[in-house]
Amino acid sequence: MNALYRCLVIALALTFAPAALAQPLSDLAREKRWADQVLPSLVVGDAVWLESGGVKFLSLYAAPEKSRGAVLLLHSAGLHPNHGITGELRVVLVDKGWATLSVQLPVHPADVDDGAEYRKLYPEAGARIEAALALLRAKGFARPAVVSHAIGSGMFHGWWRTRRDPAIAAWAAMSFYGVFEGVAGAPFPVFDLYGENDYRGVRGPAEDRKEILDKLPGSRQLAAADGGRFLAGG
Repeated sequence: MNALYRCLVIALALTFAPAALAQPLSDLAREKRWADQVLPSLVVGDAVWLESGGVKFLSLYAAPEKSRGAVLLLHSAGLHPNHGITGELRVVLVDKGWATLSVQLPVHPADVDDGAEYRKLYPEAGARIEAALALLRAKGFARPAVVSHAIGSGMFHGWWRTRRDPAIAAWAAMSFYGVFEGVAGAPFPVFDLYGENDYRGVRGPAEDRKEILDKLPGSRQLAAADGGRFLAGG
């Protein structure tokens, strides 16, 4: 009986023990270096620190006096919230009357640019997307739109396939790599934007993506004539 009792105690202890937090895969030191660079030179908007999985990450929030709505901005691989296309959009969209929240997604060290390695960060990215959407909704934006670029588009897509949150107004996917899976029947329109000279993994499956979008009300696809690799100019 004593042996059985001990086994039951051990089983209960294991069952109800607090789950250990998974070790983040993102290069947090790199994120901190970027935050240290961004904050002193921030001109438009305010820095907001969000938390996910015990990790605090930088977000940049900006809003006009009267907002038409809110846009969550998700950057590409190896970038930060104020860098590249998303850095430009967070300012331009505010001028057009939209509130923007540009978030720091998880990143690998600078010498890692392999897409397969970045896909390992999708769970962390999804948790950060959840935290960002929660902030926007707390600010009164019940159905934010999402604008994502390259790997940021992949991260949102990965999150959407799992979460299928209906409270999204629209999704603009820039330089999406691959084919939309699980997007058919989404309760929001999708804008698939890529460059005519984009990366082959973006251009190649474009027709397959279009077949899905043609059945999704309000959705469309556009190949930018002056868009190069991942929508870089030229």
